[in-house]
Amino acid sequence: MESVIIAINNWLTKEDFDNRIFDPARTDGKHVLMNRFRGEVERRGGKVVTLDTVDFHDPAVKHVVYFDYSWKYAKIDPFLDRIPFDKRALVIMEPCNINPSLYYINSYRKRFATIFTWDHNLQRQHPEYVPINVPITEDMDEYRTPRFAAIPFAEKKLVIAINSNRWSYMPQSSYALRIKYYQYFDRAYPEQFDLYGVGWNQPCIFYEKWLGFPHFKTFRRPTNSYTEKPELLSRYRFTLCIENNPSQPGYISEKITDSFCARCVPVYYGWQGINNLIPRDTWIDMRDFKTPATLGAFLAGMAPTTHQRYLEAIDRFIQSDAARFFTPANFFGTIATRLGLTAAEKNTTRLASKQTGTGDTQWERL
Repeated sequence: MESVIIAINNWLTKEDFDNRIFDPARTDGKHVLMNRFRGEVERRGGKVVTLDTVDFHDPAVKHVVYFDYSWKYAKIDPFLDRIPFDKRALVIMEPCNINPSLYYINSYRKRFATIFTWDHNLQRQHPEYVPINVPITEDMDEYRTPRFAAIPFAEKKLVIAINSNRWSYMPQSSYALRIKYYQYFDRAYPEQFDLYGVGWNQPCIFYEKWLGFPHFKTFRRPTNSYTEKPELLSRYRFTLCIENNPSQPGYISEKITDSFCARCVPVYYGWQGINNLIPRDTWIDMRDFKTPATLGAFLAGMAPTTHQRYLEAIDRFIQSDAARFFTPANFFGTIATRLGLTAAEKNTTRLASKQTGTGDTQWERL
């Protein structure tokens, strides 16, 4: 069987190159995602390496996969123009309000021969694009049996939110809505609401230095650990899941699936087509409530038996075949299969590498 090497670039910098992205001591999001991809490809007999370690013209290097791309990265990326066009693959991960380049500047997508996307609009416009799910970090398959000790309903706090504090000029963004709801629960339920995440209680955009910024007394601490999130969620009855982009077709992120892993009932605000993919009895639709106060009263007044029915529905979904769509195995397996690696392949690969040290001058701009 011919060797298959796939080289990757996920906003990599010189700290990630020379395969350091795979360092087991790392716990950041890039590391988690890229190691999952590496594991899926290796399970199929291929090899994944960072793109700085290969000769792009080596026949063993079948594809070079960029996980997202943007005009900013294009200005400093020394690689793409050197990669044969037919080997270039792009995985679109972020929604348009976070990475607008790939949605509004067609020329960036035209630089790649193979494109994977979860966006239904792009799929309709370009039938050749390969459909995938939004990348998920925590795997529901690994939580089919709950990992955490069951906490009695009466001992769980009411609501949690775990998000980074963000700002965007794009109209699709939900950040103002997040702040509206967080401010309400911060004020009305100070003993029963906790806020976690990066960037809170400090300026998010430059003008907040002078005009002021929201302050939350219920903010507990920063966290961006993927493995810590489900354990935190498991201590609460409900979590506020407000997507970064609630209107882009196909965008269902880890916010709701992490809640399921934790057996924490999600209060969801996102793409309305979610009904076709996730059963309606597993989550609460924030759109059903006219104000944060009516939502708060509904949550605080929910009976333990009603809450338990949501948890039972969540368990049924996690055990179902429909939940497999949202797993990392589906995301990375779809990519690996399209790139020519079937689950049955078991071949030995070789690394077509070139010498690169940490002081290589071509990384100085990154």
